[in-house]
Amino acid sequence: MSAASYTRTSSRPRSGHVSYRETARRGLSSPSSYRGARYVHSSVAEKLSYDEDPVISVVPGAGRRPQSEGLSAAALSLAKVCAVLCIVIALIAMARVAITSAAASCALETRAIENNIEAARSLGNDLEVSQSVLSNPSRIKTQAARLGMAAPEASFTEQIVLPPDIVATDEEGNLSLSESVSRLAGQ
Repeated sequence: MSAASYTRTSSRPRSGHVSYRETARRGLSSPSSYRGARYVHSSVAEKLSYDEDPVISVVPGAGRRPQSEGLSAAALSLAKVCAVLCIVIALIAMARVAITSAAASCALETRAIENNIEAARSLGNDLEVSQSVLSNPSRIKTQAARLGMAAPEASFTEQIVLPPDIVATDEEGNLSLSESVSRLAGQ
């Protein structure tokens, strides 16, 4: 009932009836503060007459209307822009962290591969030195003599004599079938 103020009016004063002005003057209640049923002291209540129904008129008033005091449109759009900027900055930061992480892992893998290459080169150099020491002819003769091996004597050797080759080539170095056949027939 906060949207309207209630006032009590009467066309003629009644005996024993206390008007709102009189109650206001006595400090009992005021029409502006009326919010439904009002409290009346017992001494005043005895003087009130309930013979006739009181005439009550309703005066519509503005009253307090609940208004949601939200943000203005500019503040709301500024908040949205700030939120989008925060999200963009967060995405850029996450991308930067991901790229930095990938670069660090690539650097670690590269360093591991470089270490493997250095180890392989060192092992290759060691193997070349070992191969040159092991392939030394004087060392081979010494090791063979220690194992009881000896070089073959001339009496155990045989010579193999191969017949002349029948494959012929022409002036350009290509194989010549016709000349090879004629050599084969001449044998």
